[in-house]
Amino acid sequence: MNIPLLSRKYPSCSWPNNLYRTYMNGRLKKTDMEARLLTIKKGIDNKSWYPDWTSKERWAAQQALNSALDILDEFDY
Repeated sequence: MNIPLLSRKYPSCSWPNNLYRTYMNGRLKKTDMEARLLTIKKGIDNKSWYPDWTSKERWAAQQALNSALDILDEFDY
């Protein structure tokens, strides 16, 4: 099925399917953002992100990410 509207107009889009490019328009789902923040938290905890950080810096980053997750929980979408 070849739909000209959904052709390779936006090759830099990170979505694997051209169909998403027609309605996403820069919007972000709460679940996607939460998953992303949890991935960052896990990476900081197991030292795959910023391996040269001290434990104090890691603790501060975890606290900031916890605050971001708390704020995200306030939204109901």
